[in-house]
Amino acid sequence: MIFPYFLLKSCLFKSLLLKIALLLSVTAAHAQLLAIPTRMTVEGLEKDQTIRVINKGDIPIYLNVTLNRIENPGKNPENKTPIGQIQHPEMIFNPTRITLGAKQERHINLIPLTTPLQETLYRLYITPVTQTKIKGIDDKKITVPLTFGIAYGVLIHHLPASAQQTQRWEYQCLEPSGIKLTAMGKIHNSFNALRVPNSQQEIPSSQNVYPGTPILLPNIKQLSGEVEEKSFSIVCP
Repeated sequence: MIFPYFLLKSCLFKSLLLKIALLLSVTAAHAQLLAIPTRMTVEGLEKDQTIRVINKGDIPIYLNVTLNRIENPGKNPENKTPIGQIQHPEMIFNPTRITLGAKQERHINLIPLTTPLQETLYRLYITPVTQTKIKGIDDKKITVPLTFGIAYGVLIHHLPASAQQTQRWEYQCLEPSGIKLTAMGKIHNSFNALRVPNSQQEIPSSQNVYPGTPILLPNIKQLSGEVEEKSFSIVCP
């Protein structure tokens, strides 16, 4: 069967219009939505920790909310596991879907189920969702559910109870060259003003190192900077 040229051209034109409409909708949804805060800390079984989501616009927006545990904190790109795939989650949340009318706001509740043995990071994703009606070839309107790109990814630090929070770190010289930084305590170490002495080699000037996720700095034998506001210097043989 040969598809008529004018129908093919019509389909392509409608597809282009749909893409333009989606782009405009994404921009509008992002401009309307506000999440506060974008980064937060929960200690142990601390309750009443919430994230505010606000619709600043004049039309309703619909949101899908998901929680992911970050498996390699401090590294990029992040390796994440959806909370629904974790057999014994340490944190959950509600609600999973939100409808916000014009100028309305709601709260997303974080619910810690247990105290983590060491600092654990999560990203709570708040994603605008919409339904768009388009005309098919036979001019019948079809409602298509569409999910937009991620608008907010709130970073959540889940810490042990304050009495169990410890900070300690160590380094290891690697062969033939390189330095490995490892957090040996229960919460992360913040490294700042990092540089390679007597070298033009560029490295990230700041780095958070989390328990269970060491950071490798290849091809260097020296490193200086500050960790928790204390100066340090490393010289490898």
